[in-house]
Amino acid sequence: MHRIQLIENADGSISLIDVDQVFNGVEDEDGGGDWSSFGDNQKRRTKREEEGWREQIPEDCLYLLTAIDNCLDSEQWEDEEGQPLDHQTLRSRMYQKVVRPLELHLTHGFSNIPLDGVDEHAREINFAQWGHVIPSRKSEDLVASRLSSAITPDRTHSPASLPLAQNQASANLMGAEHWRGHPQSLLPFLTFHPSLNMKPSFSVEVDSHSARFFDDEAGLSDGSRRYENWKTRYKDVYEKYIENCLSSTTASNPVKIAILDTGIDGDHPVFDGYGDLKEKHNYFNESHKRRVPDSNGHGTFVASLIREYAPDADLYVIKIAGRDNERPDAQVVRKAIDHAVDEWQVNIISMSFGWPSSDFDGYDDLQEAIDRAYHKKVLMFAAASNSGGNLGRAYPASSPHVICVHSTDTLGNRSKFSPTPERNAVNIATVGDSVRSAWPTFLCGDGPGQDYLVSRSGTSYATPILAGIAGFLLHYTRLHLPESATVMKRKENMEAVLKRCAERGPNYSPRDGYFYVELSLNGHNMFGGKLEDVSYEILQALKR
Repeated sequence: MHRIQLIENADGSISLIDVDQVFNGVEDEDGGGDWSSFGDNQKRRTKREEEGWREQIPEDCLYLLTAIDNCLDSEQWEDEEGQPLDHQTLRSRMYQKVVRPLELHLTHGFSNIPLDGVDEHAREINFAQWGHVIPSRKSEDLVASRLSSAITPDRTHSPASLPLAQNQASANLMGAEHWRGHPQSLLPFLTFHPSLNMKPSFSVEVDSHSARFFDDEAGLSDGSRRYENWKTRYKDVYEKYIENCLSSTTASNPVKIAILDTGIDGDHPVFDGYGDLKEKHNYFNESHKRRVPDSNGHGTFVASLIREYAPDADLYVIKIAGRDNERPDAQVVRKAIDHAVDEWQVNIISMSFGWPSSDFDGYDDLQEAIDRAYHKKVLMFAAASNSGGNLGRAYPASSPHVICVHSTDTLGNRSKFSPTPERNAVNIATVGDSVRSAWPTFLCGDGPGQDYLVSRSGTSYATPILAGIAGFLLHYTRLHLPESATVMKRKENMEAVLKRCAERGPNYSPRDGYFYVELSLNGHNMFGGKLEDVSYEILQALKR
C-alpha cells in the first residue's frame, strides 16, 4: 500500500523499528539520511517522505492510537533493568496498556447504538477505512431514517455556524461516508459535509469564545453550474492578462500564498502535475511537522481554490486544525502566521476561520503577529463569518490590518449567511455560494464518474477565491506595472483596487452594501478594455 521497504535483520526477521516505520512513516529532514545501518544502499528510501498508517487514522481516535503506541514501545514490556516482565505483571500491563484502551475506543464508538442494533450497524461499516460507512442504498436509507428521527428540517435555508470545539463528523448522504451512529453528532454531520443536497434549517448555539471555519452551507447543483460559468469568465481574464504575457523571465518571480487550514490531500487528482506546492508545516501536530494530511476536507477544498484562481502562484500550506475542526489554539495560529511571514516570506495569507469576538485567550499575541505581518506588507484575507445578521464580523476578519471577505451568489447578491455590511467600513465580497472544489479522495465514494469534487457555500470559500484574485492583481502589476508592484502589497491599496474592480460605471453603488468583486471581459468590467486602460484604472485606484 505505502511501499515502505521493511529491512530484514541478519537472521531474516523484521525488527520492531521497521514496524514503527510502517505505522509512523519516515521523515527525512535534510533530504538525505544515512540508512546504512538498516541494510545496503539498495534498501535506502527513494522518497523524501513516507507517510505511515498513523496518518490514515482519524485524529479523534486517541484510545486506539494509545494502544498502538504502547504496543510499539518496548520499554512498556520490560522491568526497570530492561529484563522481560514476569508472566503475571505482563498480563496486567497488557490489559492496562492495550486491552483497556481498545475497550474504551469501542465503547466510545458504539455507546449510542442500541445493543440489539450493533450487528446491523456493523454490517454497514468498512473497518478497513477506519469506520467509514460502506456506500450503498441500504446505508443511505439507514442514515436518512435516523436523521429524520433526530431533526425536522423546514423549508428555509439557515446557515448555522459550527463551533470548532464540537465533534464534527463528516457525512455524505449520497455516499454515507464517516457516519458513526452518534445521534448527538447529527447536527455537525448535517451542516459540515459539502455533498448534502438538502436545505435543513435549525439553530446551533454558538460559543462566543470558539473559533470555527465558515463553511456550513451545502452547495446546490444549479448554483454549482452557475458558479462554473462565473469561474470560466474569470479564467478568460487570467488567460488574457497573465498566461498570454508570461515569459521564462517573468515566471521566475511568482506570488507566494500561504493557507492556514486543516491540511491538504496532496494525492488528489487536481494537484497532479502541480509542482508549486512549495512548503508545508504542521503546527496542529508538531510531532509530524512536515506532514499536513487533511482528514477533514476543508483545507483541500480551500487549497484547490487558490490553485484555480492563482495557478501561477507558489502555494504554502500550514495545518492548524484537525479532522473535527477542534478549536484552534490562538498560539498555533500566531506561530503559523509568523512562520509564513518570516520563514517563507509569503505575499498573501488566506484564513477561512475566526472567533466571534476578540475575547479569547491568546488574542493579544495573535494580534501582534497580524500587526507584524501587516508592517511587512503581507496581505491577509479572513472569512467574515456565517452568522448572517445575528453576529458581526468575526476575528481576525475584524482586525483593521486584515481584509474581511463577505460572500455573494454568482449575481452579486448577498449570501443569506454573510454578515450585514458595516457602516464606515470597506465591505468587499465575492462569490461564496455553491462553490465547487476538491475534496479528499478517501472521504468520497468510488462510484462511476467520481471526480472527487463537491459543492459548498460559505465565507470560508469566498476567502480563498478573493485571495487568489489578489494574487492575480499582484501578478498583473509585476508584469505590466512593475513600478507599482511594491505599492500594491499594502492592505489599503489592495482594498482600493478591489473596490475599483467591483465598480460598474460612474454611478455605481455597492450592491447590498458590498463591493462585489467579479472579473470578466465584459465591457462593463474593468478588465473588459485594453491593457493600457486596465493599467490606467489600477494606477488611479492606487492614488486614491
